[in-house]
Amino acid sequence: MNPLRSLREGLQEIAQKAEVLPAIGGAIEDLERPDFEEREDHAVNEEERVFDAIFETQPTPLYRPLQPVGREQDHRYRYFLDGSFRSYFLGTILEQERESPIHFAQVGACLLRREDDGSVRREALEVRSLLLAGRKRLSEELWELLEERTRRAGLHLVDLTEQDIVSRILSDFDLRNKAGGKVRYEMRRLEAELLLQGIRRAPPDAWIIADGSLLFQPILNGLLRETGIPRVIGVSKNFRKDPQFVFGRGPRAERRSIYQLLAGLEVRHRTVAFSAQGGKVVFWYVRLREQRHLDYPLMGVVKVELANPPQEPVDSGLLDQLSAALVAERSVTPHGQDRRWHAHLYPIFLAERAVKECLFSREVVQQYVRWR
Repeated sequence: MNPLRSLREGLQEIAQKAEVLPAIGGAIEDLERPDFEEREDHAVNEEERVFDAIFETQPTPLYRPLQPVGREQDHRYRYFLDGSFRSYFLGTILEQERESPIHFAQVGACLLRREDDGSVRREALEVRSLLLAGRKRLSEELWELLEERTRRAGLHLVDLTEQDIVSRILSDFDLRNKAGGKVRYEMRRLEAELLLQGIRRAPPDAWIIADGSLLFQPILNGLLRETGIPRVIGVSKNFRKDPQFVFGRGPRAERRSIYQLLAGLEVRHRTVAFSAQGGKVVFWYVRLREQRHLDYPLMGVVKVELANPPQEPVDSGLLDQLSAALVAERSVTPHGQDRRWHAHLYPIFLAERAVKECLFSREVVQQYVRWR
């Protein structure tokens, strides 16, 4: 069943029950906010801002050199997970004194598997179609009609007024603006499902690189149920800029901002690992590219996270191995195709592209979506 055809029939029925102000052209694509990954990284751990616990077995030196280890030497990373989405504003429903924007979106996630010869294939790929509106801004009768029509069309109905960890950073006053956060939350939930499936499928020696933070609650809850350290790292290309790091104790303790910390981080080096949420997650930074080719110190750096169910300091040798293999993944870059090229990992880029190829184009959505 084509969900867009069924959606058009549903929209036409809604237009008979309430007044509608259609979007220009039937659907306007919502632009993705370039800073949303950074804002999400802040939201999932907003209680912590000062990090003073180095959480690995060898707490010095502050910066550790790395010798890149490619898959020919150690094929550690075999699975790569990323998601993507497209979202469209369809119009505004007016019902007496009530009003709500209505959006159509598709979210997808892809888990790629890389073979020993370097070829990649889709291990799992799932796309979901969503319809989003504000339940508290509509009558119960109209909301029930939306539920019925989305169920018949095979869509998931999402309440824009329901709180979640991602969209709560946006104001409830403007639900159209908040829709981007809700769509991103649904994408991250789908990523969590595929990630936990991937852990069960992967052989004992294979690791997964997941794009984004592992502190996202549906992901972290699943990882903390594992025995030992799960074979997953989360890699963030954009991350929060407000943390402070404290080294030492007493009057000689030194405090550094993230800018000061990463300004001294040379290419093919990592920082020591810090504790987050009482040691449930450890995180550190790895520089993939030289600063002299980039605009400012945070470019070319990725934030790496590792779930830590034992909540004990993690073996520094393991962190060195994970980081060395990660540096080797930056060899090919989609320069000019993505503003995040300086911190991209090529297999993650391929996973994201695989999802985008499965989403409806703007032209297709505009062709199908009609209120009358």
